Amino acid sequence: MLTHTYLLQQVMAASGIRQTDPDIYIYNIAPDLLTIHPDITASRTHSIDRFLFAPADHRRTAYIMFHLLVDDLAHYGKISLTCEEGFNPHSAGYTYLKGRRLIGSLLELHKIIGRTISYEEAAYRSHLIIEMIYDLVIGSHIHADRSMDILEEAIHFTLDRRRRQFCEDIAWLYGVEKDYAGEVLKSAVSYITRERMERIMNIEGRIRLFTDKFGLRNDNVLFAETITGLFQDALTSIEDEDFLQQSAVTIREAGWLPTD
Repeated sequence: MLTHTYLLQQVMAASGIRQTDPDIYIYNIAPDLLTIHPDITASRTHSIDRFLFAPADHRRTAYIMFHLLVDDLAHYGKISLTCEEGFNPHSAGYTYLKGRRLIGSLLELHKIIGRTISYEEAAYRSHLIIEMIYDLVIGSHIHADRSMDILEEAIHFTLDRRRRQFCEDIAWLYGVEKDYAGEVLKSAVSYITRERMERIMNIEGRIRLFTDKFGLRNDNVLFAETITGLFQDALTSIEDEDFLQQSAVTIREAGWLPTD
């Protein structure tokens, strides 16, 4: 969420837009945020055609599309007018290319605790590690630009002042119940806080997210040492990359524009 937020901040500044309501940052993370609801899947929130024409009363959905375009570059290495279908462990997307060096270590990591995963699953998990670690790579920028504060302000603003519009926009774009989107906003207020985000702005926090997601929590000392080394390796491998700058240029060239 923080990488997406920081990138949108940079694009808005580069576009000369200094004053805008903060709800755009909640629209921008909506494809991930909506999956809080048990009846909304990531496949549903990400599997829509790009560059859909949005009528004026749904113009804020442009910021949802911005998120999806960034994800396209991270996952596939290109922007497509339609959503890519199927899973490709050999994808040329940034996160898969960077994660590829971690696949062998991930397979060995699971063996330590008697688990077996396929190459395809290891490829999927390796790209998630890259996504999880990227916030730390640009951590100094996130702090300097107050991205955590902005995101916390944005969730309260959206719930308190734009809830109805947000729910209508989500219903229009995804065809989900308006109440579902409202429930997501109410739930998100409790964990999109600066305090919580600060707690996971370190390797230990990201490892906890990863092990919780895949049910890997355990007391094995070798596992703990190995996964720490794995995440450190991931962090080192992308310290000097400029993925965000390249993404911003590519998205602008593709014709995406911010809306008021």
